[in-house]
Amino acid sequence: MKKRPILTMTVTIIAAVFFLVHIPFQANAAGTATDDLQIKAKASLAVDAGTGQILYEQNAKQPLAIASVSKLMTIYIIDQQIKTHKLKWNSPVKIDSKLAELSTAAELTNVTLKAGHTYNVRSLVKAALVSSANAAAIALGNKVSGNQKNFALLMQKTAKKMGIKHSKFYNAAGLPNKLMGKLALSGVSPNAENEMSAEGVGMVATNLINSFPAVTKITSLKNFVFAGSQYEGHNSLLGTKTVGHNVNVTGLKTGTSDKAGACFVGSATYQGRKIITVILHARNTSPTDPARYVQTEKLMRGVVINNRPVRINKRSKVDGVEDILVKNAKNQTVKLGTNQNRWLWLPSNQDLKVTGQFTNKAKKIEAPLSTDQVVAKAELKVNGQKFEYLNDQDAKISMTPVKKVKKANVFVLLFRALAKLF
Repeated sequence: MKKRPILTMTVTIIAAVFFLVHIPFQANAAGTATDDLQIKAKASLAVDAGTGQILYEQNAKQPLAIASVSKLMTIYIIDQQIKTHKLKWNSPVKIDSKLAELSTAAELTNVTLKAGHTYNVRSLVKAALVSSANAAAIALGNKVSGNQKNFALLMQKTAKKMGIKHSKFYNAAGLPNKLMGKLALSGVSPNAENEMSAEGVGMVATNLINSFPAVTKITSLKNFVFAGSQYEGHNSLLGTKTVGHNVNVTGLKTGTSDKAGACFVGSATYQGRKIITVILHARNTSPTDPARYVQTEKLMRGVVINNRPVRINKRSKVDGVEDILVKNAKNQTVKLGTNQNRWLWLPSNQDLKVTGQFTNKAKKIEAPLSTDQVVAKAELKVNGQKFEYLNDQDAKISMTPVKKVKKANVFVLLFRALAKLF
């Protein structure tokens, strides 16, 4: 695992200089290194859902079986279908005999679906998320793509668009192919099961949270009513204060299978920031062992004790990012600032410094310039190493003029040209 704390800026712009300055904010010397958490799982991850900044990672790039965590991808696709007007929340989903039979399989978590009956998309989404209902998730996939083979291809395509490099999908629920009953894919191994890395799961979860913020209103439910019957949720952290430190757990999804072990994707809020945690294959000794929740608590607690969120305001001057020279501007020296508010998680136990390194880039900058016109990119680093993000592009901050830059009139430009001759 790696810490992600201290701030450095590498800026691409026209100039070449290097210097060192102190960052304008200091962290309190408190807490222990996040590296020491020793999460007992095959893979784990913690990220800021809004920025994608990685706060903790352990073996986060290895593809692993993810079981019902797969349903987060299914619900993300449903949300996208609704946003593009291909589905509505009240769209009816008709249940065939194969789905009805699967919904009563004793070894699976489900809500009972009746053959020939219709259920709306909203109720099936709630069932899939809160009760991890497998047949409900598969019914949603069939509604979108007609069958599980086609929906699995859509899941794969969606993962690729998110930037997930290694993933395998076979069905909307995350079931091993051998447990799909009459809906099992032919020509596919009975043991085939959806796979992603913890990093990939983090990408799906952050995309879902950002695209569909109201999802946590569903995943924070302890129970719900479906077709007149009450069903319990599986998230043991909801409503508890065991994490402490004003962390509010809001979801998100469990996953369990022989191959995947006990998995849990957690979502929580802390000081206005949304945090996503991923635990894959916690070292549980039985199906009822709370290991995944214990490790999630430890991870959430470690993140907020050892780090703190700090905001860089829009138009902020960043130490280490020098003024630039715009030769045809009325005022040739142009001050730069950030073009957006930006949140960073910084460590609570270290003094912070910023370094700025300008490197030449063959790009001509000319007036006029607006305050929204990007003229440089700043890259965040920790003692010479990058802050890590789920998407590498998110590590960079755009820099823009803090004030409008007007072009010098023709007489001023002529005078400057003549002055160079003497």
